[in-house]
Amino acid sequence: MTTNNNTSFKNVNSAVQAILSQKFGGEVRLDKGENIHPQSLYRYRILSGPNEIPETVFVKRKRARRIRVEWACLQFLNEQMGENSVTPCFYGCGYTGKNNVPLIVMEDMGDGQNLRAILLSDDSQTAKMVLIECAKALGKINARSIGKAAEFLKIRNSIVRIKERNEDLHSVYTEKLTEICDAAGVEPCQESFSELKSLVEFLEPSNRFHGLTHGDLYPVNIYHSTSKSKVYVFDYEFGHFQHVLVDGFQIRVYLDMWADVSRFPDDIVREMERIYRSELANACPEAQDDEWYYQRIIEACVYETIRCIYRFFEPPKAVFSNVINDRPAGDYEALRTDPNYNHWGLPAVRRRVFYRLGMLAQLTEEYGYLQALGATARKMRDKFSTIWPAEVQKMPLFPAFHHYLSENNKSTTNNR
Repeated sequence: MTTNNNTSFKNVNSAVQAILSQKFGGEVRLDKGENIHPQSLYRYRILSGPNEIPETVFVKRKRARRIRVEWACLQFLNEQMGENSVTPCFYGCGYTGKNNVPLIVMEDMGDGQNLRAILLSDDSQTAKMVLIECAKALGKINARSIGKAAEFLKIRNSIVRIKERNEDLHSVYTEKLTEICDAAGVEPCQESFSELKSLVEFLEPSNRFHGLTHGDLYPVNIYHSTSKSKVYVFDYEFGHFQHVLVDGFQIRVYLDMWADVSRFPDDIVREMERIYRSELANACPEAQDDEWYYQRIIEACVYETIRCIYRFFEPPKAVFSNVINDRPAGDYEALRTDPNYNHWGLPAVRRRVFYRLGMLAQLTEEYGYLQALGATARKMRDKFSTIWPAEVQKMPLFPAFHHYLSENNKSTTNNR
């Protein structure tokens, strides 16, 4: 049971106390709270309350509309997964202050590290374990939400109204592909445009394999709680319903590679994908069929490759050509020079684009599906390989795995 969506309180402390009192069925008193992330995340200690109440809780408070989306996602997942949830337990929500700023009261994930910190360490065993648990968690989330868009929208629409885009997706992606090829100076294979119809079907809201996807699946949003021996997927501010393999595909791009643009060893990727497919198959048996699965992965790859180019540069016609030829313009200049955005920068953007184009070309050749789109990607990648520096054409391992391959080779040798 949660507080009414319209409930408003004068301050955060009174809001959290009321939400927890209603949730746990008894009066709750809190300390003053500790700010653990600038202006958005707080930890409150429970001074007194019902026996089953936790010792501490997290409270997230933001003005942004995105926190209302996260509210809806956590409430939905808590209802679908209950005690088996791989997201923080949802205790309730409310509004505070004269501006009715929303807040979420949730489980304190405890002591630990986010996945990015682990990947940048030298602890390959922990990194491998957390990645595999992350893949399992994604499979569970996707499986539990497939076909439940109506239930999710009922919750979300009671909290925030998001205007659904009503557009001709085939025209949209035809225009995007044309612009990208034009900016890159590459002639697309003509069949590419008819092949985009498969992408449209993949994206259509009526697709029966749509479920809740994270939308911001970076390693900083995966948390390994050492105190609870659990891996959490959190921060659902961009969560929404779409084909679940948009999430599944993130394994192939190393959880979107965030600012670091590095990779995991191939054997770990294969194990992550195996675990993910096994969990997803509980609600989607098709996930165990290689032909079905890899065709959907290719469709996700087309979507992600186009989206990757548009993520930073929209429209790309004027700006993307500068990315290709290293001539800064517009917002691209800010990405290159602003200290707050240096981690995206030119090398990271190029490496992301180069990697995705190569993957699309390879997958379409290997599985004989959407081959014209794959050939167009190959043309583009081949051109970039002649004008981009060699360092952006390679994907380094995350630091955690710098010694992983040699350690595994020793282990294999010793076991012979």
